[in-house]
Amino acid sequence: MNRTVSGLIAALALLAPSVSRADFHIRSPYETGYGELEIEHNGSSVFDRRQDQKNASSYTIEIGTGLTPWWHTEVEFGFERGAGNNQPTLLNALVWENMLQLTEPGAAFFDTGLYIEYAQSLGRGANAGPNEFTIGPVIGKEIGRTVHTVNLFVTRQLGPGQTTQGLEFSYAWQSKWNLWAPLSPAIEVYGNAGVLGSVPKLNQQELLIGPVAVGALRFDQLGLGTAGKVKYEAGWLFGTTSASAHGALRWRLELEIPF
Repeated sequence: MNRTVSGLIAALALLAPSVSRADFHIRSPYETGYGELEIEHNGSSVFDRRQDQKNASSYTIEIGTGLTPWWHTEVEFGFERGAGNNQPTLLNALVWENMLQLTEPGAAFFDTGLYIEYAQSLGRGANAGPNEFTIGPVIGKEIGRTVHTVNLFVTRQLGPGQTTQGLEFSYAWQSKWNLWAPLSPAIEVYGNAGVLGSVPKLNQQELLIGPVAVGALRFDQLGLGTAGKVKYEAGWLFGTTSASAHGALRWRLELEIPF
């Protein structure tokens, strides 16, 4: 790995000094990362004048690889800045993420995977939060030059600091048009329906929808070597219910380095 790539990795790590976990992230059954080191940064920032939403931000730094052609695993450090004025940015979670590819791409009508995650809270005192276990299917479908991906997850809070009891259901959808590898348009939907068995009305659930730009460039296109890739995403999500932020900026940057 040359010095330029090492510098990029260091710069990527420094992007997250300043936020809970970045929940606006589509998990894909197609990306197992076998034979690659992946270093990823996800982030989101809320734009809303209400004190319970204002200035809330979330960032992650993730390091992962494909342990087998069908099992991808990552370790994530989650940073969060709480809503309100003059809130500090804190390292609040250590997360272990796993994606198990259940079908070979194109071998079945839907391409499927199983996502499993455990999040250990690192907060203390007033900043303490619950641990969380998340599991659910990831479903993909390629239609022509478009790719459609659905995430359907349930989360159970564990340990002290729980704010909900039971299984909380969340979902995400991305439809992407593979127009041009360096930059393609997509539409994304993120929702949280609440705890199963006591789901509120739709206008009281969190639901955000918006456009996202998705792209990738090889290292050789950037003059950084012959192997490796940079992936990036950026989008604006509009809140559609009273329980949602009015707007949220979300972004993602990932380095894929073969070994």
